[in-house]
Amino acid sequence: MSLKLKIMIYVGLTTFCMLTLLYLISERALLRNYETMELNNSREGMKRVLLAYYDEYRNLGSITINYGGWDDTYHFVERPKIPDPNDLYLTVNYPDSLFESSRLNVTLLMNNQEEIYFGKAYDYVNNRLFPYPQAFIDALVIDHPALLNHQDENSRNEGLIVVDNQPIMLASYPILTSDNKGPVHGTLVFARYLDDNYIQYISEKADMKLSYELASPSFSLPSHSETLIGTGKEALPFWTVTDKTSITSYALLSDYEHKPAMILKFSQSRELFDQAQKNTWFYLIYFTLSGFSFFLLIIYVFRRTIFKRLKRAIVRMSEIESTQGFSLRVQESGKDEITQLEKSFNRMMVSLEHAQSAIQYQADHDVLTGLPNRKAFFKHLEKSIGYHSHFAILFIDLDRFKRINDTWGHEKGDLLLMQIAHRLKQCLKRGDFLCRLGGDEFCLLSEQPAISVQVEQLAIKIKETLGQPYELDGQKVTISVSIGISLYPEHGTEPSQLLKSSDAAMLDVKESGRNNIQWYSESIESLRSRRLLVEHSLQNAAGNGELTLHYQPKWDVKRRCMVGVEALLRWTHPKLGQVSPSEFIPIAESTGLIRDIGEWVIRSACQQVNAWHKQAADLPMIVAVNISGVQLMQPDFVERVHRIFSEEKVDPRCFELEITESTAIEKFEKVVDSLVKLRSMGFMISVDDFGAGYSSMKYLSQLPIQCIKLDKTLIDQLENNERSQVVVSALIEMANRLQIITVAEGVETLEQFRYLRDNSCDQIQGYLLSKPVSAERIPGLVKAEFPVKE
Repeated sequence: MSLKLKIMIYVGLTTFCMLTLLYLISERALLRNYETMELNNSREGMKRVLLAYYDEYRNLGSITINYGGWDDTYHFVERPKIPDPNDLYLTVNYPDSLFESSRLNVTLLMNNQEEIYFGKAYDYVNNRLFPYPQAFIDALVIDHPALLNHQDENSRNEGLIVVDNQPIMLASYPILTSDNKGPVHGTLVFARYLDDNYIQYISEKADMKLSYELASPSFSLPSHSETLIGTGKEALPFWTVTDKTSITSYALLSDYEHKPAMILKFSQSRELFDQAQKNTWFYLIYFTLSGFSFFLLIIYVFRRTIFKRLKRAIVRMSEIESTQGFSLRVQESGKDEITQLEKSFNRMMVSLEHAQSAIQYQADHDVLTGLPNRKAFFKHLEKSIGYHSHFAILFIDLDRFKRINDTWGHEKGDLLLMQIAHRLKQCLKRGDFLCRLGGDEFCLLSEQPAISVQVEQLAIKIKETLGQPYELDGQKVTISVSIGISLYPEHGTEPSQLLKSSDAAMLDVKESGRNNIQWYSESIESLRSRRLLVEHSLQNAAGNGELTLHYQPKWDVKRRCMVGVEALLRWTHPKLGQVSPSEFIPIAESTGLIRDIGEWVIRSACQQVNAWHKQAADLPMIVAVNISGVQLMQPDFVERVHRIFSEEKVDPRCFELEITESTAIEKFEKVVDSLVKLRSMGFMISVDDFGAGYSSMKYLSQLPIQCIKLDKTLIDQLENNERSQVVVSALIEMANRLQIITVAEGVETLEQFRYLRDNSCDQIQGYLLSKPVSAERIPGLVKAEFPVKE
């Protein structure tokens, strides 16, 4: 069989099958779907109507219960005589504006003897009074007395009634006190007429054009009706009737006795189905003609092009000659003589391409690591922007690499870079592109789906892999990395912009302490600017009077009195306002400002103790001051503390120095001597945040401490976590046996206090007893009663 005949048969069969499939989909699927869509749309519309109607019921009940459960209403109907219509309670609480804003038509107040204390009917649409609602009252008293019957405080009567062929939605609630207590003193009734205006309002609310009619008492639901269950478990039946021109939906509303009351309905034309049917035939004709034309065109194209393969090969050879593009190939197809010629030509081009690739490799790769260089990275990045909709850029920078070069020389540094490049290659996935930008900077382009979890996992894997020890000629070396991540196109659409974004994220890691991962975000620049502002302003914060100390009281559980305070540093910036210690303390530690700020805190606390002793010389109180790990590691810290207390003439026994648990454990060998010296000077030493991290019993027995402060995370879980209860009780018992004072931080509930008291905790502090307060309030709190009332 000739190639021409094969092509004609294949194209003809394909065209016929496509047209047949299109006809079947249009006739048997699409039109039925349109019909189903119209029917579902009508049903959903009626559901919206019923939900809007039921929502109005709940709204009416909310208004009624607000007025019925109210002391003013309760006392009003409690009067022995029916009040004057101009009574202040009526004029203030039942103005016309109430009826207009709440869409009310009738209000009725009755005592338990069914005496009318107040009745009013109002047309809120036309803003005018209706005649006195006598017919409505008679209908309630005579025809529907059950609606007015309220035997107890929990009685609630809501429903729909018909008075003089007028459907009325009403809520009848007992009159109670503001605490919803009895005895019941009467009945409050709020009602709305379900007239044309109100049906129009529900139509607008449900976005459906409604009409209504009264239902016959003998009306029965069609067999195909459905039921919508409201939030109050009410069954709201509805059904749909379809003909060739329209779809009509109906809903039956029953009165409070579950008898048919009124029928809501709306109709919509079947324009969508009719238009779909017309469009289906139009497109069938259009695609039939198009398919036939396509068949003729394909036959013509193949006839013209099949014999042009030789010419195409010659054109490609000329293109290779002019562009020196040795990677170009002639397309091979079929099994004829032309194909043999194309294969021979392509084999010749392979050998030429190998030679060119060797030259190109040297231009695009880093000599030391063998990785692509910056030039190759930008080429690949531009190509990825054209081919991929999403990818991630990971900017990897070695932390303190210069120190290795300066300490062991550049040869060791180069050896480390080669090992790092090797480990990075092991982290790559298919489609990833790794390069060395220069120096100690690497960049990874990941063409995997830019899902944050996957990218984060890749970054974590790189960080952990590079963080493992290296062996450089027999010497063990460890190094950490800072990684910044940017996404295309979220963080840039140009290569330089994407690299800049990931670089900015990496620099944010550097400024935040290194050895971490950071996503680029628009807030990074503002956060870096804020960090610089905080760092600059912090240098003069104390001198400008922006730093203050607040004091949180500590209470002795057994003696039920205040025995000390914790000094808490606060910073009010003229532009930034209140700056959290969790924000500025790490900056102060990283910049070395913590030394001066820490001294300011200690000196200010000493001065405040002197001020308190002038007010009351026998003030029995220990002031706790938090000591940063950076402060404690300074070689002259003990001497400087001693100098401050000597200058301020304060007894160190009035002070407690708090160190964090992590500092005490991690820096044990370096801090233990300082702590011993401070203890010998008279200071009380305590471990803060105890139980949050290490809690090493070994070091606890060796450190010169007199107090442990249980971490707030343990206290927060006391009420519902048995493990936390066991841990806390065990820590308290251990401390008692070691004759160490236990202090519970962050006590906020009475249940926490009782548990700590029952388990012999010595002291507590937290919002249950007192928030941090200014220094002026402390003397008064010392004399105050124990704040916990049981």
